[in-house]
Amino acid sequence: MDTSTRLDRFTRYALVITLLAAGAPPLAPTAEAASPTTSSAGAETGDYVMFAINVQDFSYPELSVATVRRILDIHETYQVPVDIYLTNTIADLYAADAPDLLERLRTSGVASVSYHVRPPSPYYTDYDWAGLGALSRAEQEAAILEYESHGLDLVTGEPTAESGGYAKLTETMGYAPVVGGAQTNGGLGPAANTVLRELGAELLVEHGRAINLGEMRDGIALRPEHYDLLLFQQIGEKPKTLLKNALAEAKATPGAVAPFFIGVKMHDNDFFAVESAWVTNYARGPKRPPFDPTRLSDLLPDSEQQAVWKQYEKTVKYVSRKRATYQPVNGPLVVDMIGDGGATQAASLYLSGTMHIESNPASWPDADALVAFLERATQAGHVGDQASGMRWSIGADIGWLRGEPRAGEIIRRTEALGVEWDVHAHELSDRADVYAEIQRLGGHPNDVASGLVYTEIDPMRDPLTNGSGTSWQAGVLWGVVWQPRHGPDSDDFAVGVWRPKSTAEWTTHDANGSLIAVGGGSRELSAIGRFAETVAADSGALPPVISATVMVSPRLLVIPDTSDGIEAIEEWANRVGALRGLRWATIRETADAWVAAGSVPSRLEDWE
Repeated sequence: MDTSTRLDRFTRYALVITLLAAGAPPLAPTAEAASPTTSSAGAETGDYVMFAINVQDFSYPELSVATVRRILDIHETYQVPVDIYLTNTIADLYAADAPDLLERLRTSGVASVSYHVRPPSPYYTDYDWAGLGALSRAEQEAAILEYESHGLDLVTGEPTAESGGYAKLTETMGYAPVVGGAQTNGGLGPAANTVLRELGAELLVEHGRAINLGEMRDGIALRPEHYDLLLFQQIGEKPKTLLKNALAEAKATPGAVAPFFIGVKMHDNDFFAVESAWVTNYARGPKRPPFDPTRLSDLLPDSEQQAVWKQYEKTVKYVSRKRATYQPVNGPLVVDMIGDGGATQAASLYLSGTMHIESNPASWPDADALVAFLERATQAGHVGDQASGMRWSIGADIGWLRGEPRAGEIIRRTEALGVEWDVHAHELSDRADVYAEIQRLGGHPNDVASGLVYTEIDPMRDPLTNGSGTSWQAGVLWGVVWQPRHGPDSDDFAVGVWRPKSTAEWTTHDANGSLIAVGGGSRELSAIGRFAETVAADSGALPPVISATVMVSPRLLVIPDTSDGIEAIEEWANRVGALRGLRWATIRETADAWVAAGSVPSRLEDWE
């Protein structure tokens, strides 16, 4: 299964954590373990943070929907990956009451959907009212599969006649949720894990001990975690102190092996209710049917709700600023770190799409044509195990942002498709203005400096501030040129990712460099397609993460110097997207994946 997802879902975009009942007994340590594929991951850039939101409050579905929307806003603003864990019941409620939210989750560039089990499912700990523990292993798996492919009656605890469960969520999202979380009675664990694995889960939740990258249980990898930071219990605390202490605890945990992972956990109800619906109606009630799912938890006072939101956003923002120390990842990125099912292939090619809209009105795209192009381009390549189509970034200069009457509409509509907006400018002094203008128009600009002359590299290591006081800090560089123009004597056609040492030696990797450069290659279809085939055949000779980018003229909506428009891009993406090791990712997501895989420099100049 692939990344954004995987960051791709990443997003991928989707992921592995289910916050289970406090004080529940841990599962016994597994005897089956595998060494991490990337044992040195994080050595250069610190350790890892995984944000997990367990969504489960069926008592207040409208508040749950509003909460998840706001959480997505926060993570998209700061470009921090997050795992959203849905239950069977919540997935059905969202499908009926908020299908647009499910679509937003499906196409999000930062959020990945996962799955967790809650009562009254009879294989949840202490809820075996159906006697599953007395059945044979084959009968247990058949019964659990029945639940994971049907809805759940909250009164009887029985599966309904409607489709539901993990299987339906897979169909809804277009990919199997990466993480499966089922806290079970001891004897039912192997059966539940097997069903989730066979349905497509790639990570499994386990609590109560240090879980190192690469460990496995019942044929499925465990989500790594060395410290469980329950953020809802730390309201009012400084994120700097919380994370510093959490990392120290993680490193001191018996059996912990680097890289270290901190799990930052919240539930949807933590933002609005005293306790979750499943605690109020099941944990505090009888363990056998009939159940009463109608009881309501008290809501938090408004002041307490605001304090929770403040704490959460401050924590996400802090991690975004301190990526070198607390690299944020989600489930899809962890799967990439572990490796694809033990395959010997070491390299993955992260492919992005981009375009630059200049200040000259003669080069501006038609608004409707641009949106129509991206509606198709973001679905191109959604084949095989790809959890999304191509991932696109747009860089727009200040003239277009201020002069195009529909700029705000275009930004908002394309962001809804998963498009990211990079900071593109031909003057260093304009970059903070570009950042501020995209925000003013309702967008969420990132820290990618898309298109720059090499002499700008060192000045971009410090924040840039405009006349109004808005500050912008570059984190990622794309499209570095030798001269302020395009051409064979100016463009850099290298692929791969590295940290530029300095303006004078910008093609040299510096492990301690503060900026990440993402190479785009030749930007055209045929050569990049051939290179993708080379990467697909790799058996370990290439670096773990390599990059390339397809670039489109915004005015003509074709690859420059070719006639390749959307039809050619769709045909190419559908073919290339099925290749082994291919990942769709934005430029920002490519940089994140490179860091998550250990920051191994991969700049290649002679790659064709």
